[in-house]
Amino acid sequence: MPSYAVIQTGGKQYRVQPGDLIDVEKLDGEVGARVALSEVLFVGVDDEVSIGTPTIEGAKVTAEVADQFRGPKIIVYKYKAKTRYRRKNGHRQNYTRLRIRQILTDGAEETEEATVEAAEEAPPTPRRRRRTARPAAEAQAAAEEPVAASPEADAPESTGEAAEPAAEPVAEDTPPLEAPEDEEKTN
Repeated sequence: MPSYAVIQTGGKQYRVQPGDLIDVEKLDGEVGARVALSEVLFVGVDDEVSIGTPTIEGAKVTAEVADQFRGPKIIVYKYKAKTRYRRKNGHRQNYTRLRIRQILTDGAEETEEATVEAAEEAPPTPRRRRRTARPAAEAQAAAEEPVAASPEADAPESTGEAAEPAAEPVAEDTPPLEAPEDEEKTN
């Protein structure tokens, strides 16, 4: 069973393991900088646990700043009835994404061997949501694709979707439509 810890930062508590990615309230530091979180409330290693009162002396969690970003916009609307009082404000919270490197107890120092292993086991950084239905690169690629006129392209897929009716082909031998001419021309 891998080791884990419960840490406190930004007024919130997080359960972490080496290699985890967590989003916390903004911490000072550039991307790639190391951060030591010393407010460790609980440590579990194998079958042994240590509980702090309120924190564990000499325990710390080291992490690396993976990203600095802002959360989604939240609309704050204040309203009081019958007094013509309305206030609308927006808010975006600043966050720091941390990659947990090591959990250290009893005043131990960070070693490079364990941090390299934790970095290799870490999952890739999750991508942020976009407002559009699909990314611009996909939309552009879809617009540039030629439309196939084969009967296989018109057949419905196995997902149960109904096929759209195909446009009727235009006969090659029909003359183009002419604009109506004025029947009487006066000079």
